[in-house]
Amino acid sequence: MTWRGGLTLVLLATAVLTGWSVWRHVARQAPTTASPRSDFILRDFELVALDSAGKESFTLRGPRLQRDPGAKSMTLETPVFLVPDRQGAYWEVRSRSGHVPDDGKQLRLRGNVVATSPAAVPPPTRIDTQSLDLFPRENRAASTADVRITRPGLTMQGRGLRAEFDRQQVSLLSDVRTRYVPTPR
Repeated sequence: MTWRGGLTLVLLATAVLTGWSVWRHVARQAPTTASPRSDFILRDFELVALDSAGKESFTLRGPRLQRDPGAKSMTLETPVFLVPDRQGAYWEVRSRSGHVPDDGKQLRLRGNVVATSPAAVPPPTRIDTQSLDLFPRENRAASTADVRITRPGLTMQGRGLRAEFDRQQVSLLSDVRTRYVPTPR
């Protein structure tokens, strides 16, 4: 064997060992799970959800909805929910963000949550909180955060909330403070 052939074999062996070493080093540092991509993203959308009887459960509007395939959940940016009561009038519920778990039974709204009663159903009611969970199948809402409820001449503040949209009933659960100012007639 010539010296050129020997040098070629040594260089080839060195290249193979270097490649194997680099491959092993990269494989050790690589993440074990790939970051999941969204199944889909909806932009400027309106979604009407129906209950098991085919009746409208709620309408959802927003600039962005993204589905996580691993958790099978959805995240929402500045969602607007329209939740019908028994007479077909709509409560409007807005928030900074929202999350829908994989079972879809609950909608978690977070950040500057504002719920307003239907305009046609007196008295006009507004609910302000930082955290609200909607249960559309049961047509109700709940919160464990601080809540402020305002109606003409009435302001109520407390911690925790239970609302039943069908019955048009809203209750504060603890630390309730009420301020009543009669409205002029």
